[in-house]
Amino acid sequence: MTRKSKKSSGHTPLTYYEMNTKFKSSQYGTTTVRLSTDSQLPFGCCALGLSPILDDPVATPSGHIYSREAIVEYLLTKTQELNKARDEYEQYLLSQEAKQERKQEKEKETALVVFENAQTASKKRVRVDDDDEPKKKKSVLARTSYWLAEYQPEHKTELLEPPPDRPASPYSGNPLKRSQLKPLILKRSDDNNPKVLCTLSEKTISTQPVVALPSGHVILKQCYDDLVKPTMMDPFTSKKIKKEKHVLTLQKGKSGFASSGPVLAKKYRPTIT
Repeated sequence: MTRKSKKSSGHTPLTYYEMNTKFKSSQYGTTTVRLSTDSQLPFGCCALGLSPILDDPVATPSGHIYSREAIVEYLLTKTQELNKARDEYEQYLLSQEAKQERKQEKEKETALVVFENAQTASKKRVRVDDDDEPKKKKSVLARTSYWLAEYQPEHKTELLEPPPDRPASPYSGNPLKRSQLKPLILKRSDDNNPKVLCTLSEKTISTQPVVALPSGHVILKQCYDDLVKPTMMDPFTSKKIKKEKHVLTLQKGKSGFASSGPVLAKKYRPTIT
């Protein structure tokens, strides 16, 4: 039998054959699964409801597409949760202030007792020192007999962080408000097969890069680079696009092919040691 390696993975008792064939269902170590097309979100579907958006689509500054009904309901729910968190945080601050005041009063009383003991005769100080012996014994007993109920450690309240001012975006995590939702115009092929088409070229949008013009029309990135960017003119409204940042890059759809984006999911499970 060969010598075990000193590497972190050298102490596993399972061989390569056992981990990958014999005990494959146990899934020891890092398990990799390839995601199929059914596991990916196609373009034109709500990032919250995961269904095709047939009415009133909007986009966030991060480029994710939502149904207005879904994202507004999400923002309202999160706003209510933030209001509740703010009330709890205010109560927490009041309790911390009261606790700090009690601590300061106790420190003042302790300092006063120490000062009075320092002014008394030496006999009284000796008697006070003798009274401290039971407290020392009790502290030793609390350290050695930690399993007793009366010597259990006290619960320490965790410090609360102030809640954010606005709810976060579901995907990017950045603060989001309703005024930042950009209305979109999605052109679909038909009701039976609701695939999204490029408004300018009428090509089917699947996994290609896509942008949204200031007017809300969704076109392919290639059409934007070839036809719109040279003149910086919106072909649907004939209005000048002042800045390129006003053109929103949308999150493209994905499929089971590696060219559309990451299609592998990994999960680690500890091995038998």
